[in-house]
Amino acid sequence: MTNQKTRAFFRFAATAVALVTLKTAHAAGPIYEQPATIAKAAEAAVRDAAGSGGANLVAVADAPDSRLQLGACAIPLRTAIAGDGQLREHTTVAVRCESSAPWTLYIGVTLSTHAPVLVAQRALARDAVPTAADFTTVMRALPGLSNHYVSDVSQLSGQRLRRPVSMGEALDVDALSLSAVVHRGQQMTLLAHTAGMEVRVAVIALMDGKPDERIRVQNPVTQRVIEATVRSSQYAEVTL
Repeated sequence: MTNQKTRAFFRFAATAVALVTLKTAHAAGPIYEQPATIAKAAEAAVRDAAGSGGANLVAVADAPDSRLQLGACAIPLRTAIAGDGQLREHTTVAVRCESSAPWTLYIGVTLSTHAPVLVAQRALARDAVPTAADFTTVMRALPGLSNHYVSDVSQLSGQRLRRPVSMGEALDVDALSLSAVVHRGQQMTLLAHTAGMEVRVAVIALMDGKPDERIRVQNPVTQRVIEATVRSSQYAEVTL
């Protein structure tokens, strides 16, 4: 065999070996975990964590850095919501491979929900008592989960605004605070429990109070001041 034929033969043989190797590697699976697979795992983790509160949830994961070369995981990827485990508009998910060559990658996921929400028809001041007339119901794309927002006017009952709300602003639950049902200077009844007995005493509230909040009350006869728990607009309770 001439030298030229010999070189041609070896080139053919090398090409054949390379093709067989490539096909074998492809059949065995990818060498590196695909970025799209990691992103989908992070999005699925958010939807699972949202549960029933994730209706109409849109979760979009940040694309992993294309320069990363994380080994293809031999077992299903594990995920966990990072930090305190709470879902927010911008949530971080830990995606882990726990095979013999473990790795962990933290992926940011942006959450939004298309849902009905109360929207202010006018500007409302802090401490204002919100009413149904102040809002209209609108379908909106909301950042985060829809249960962070007020969707029904019945949720306004007994509430005050803890901060100002602008016209056109979607009302979130953090903007609401229970109104005081007891006011300073008001006369009310103190239910005092002692030694298996209940004693009812007329007292004066020395401060405003919300349901289940502790306030100072004073017996106008003895002038004694004690702390009691507000139970309603007319009653407070204490165990002596």
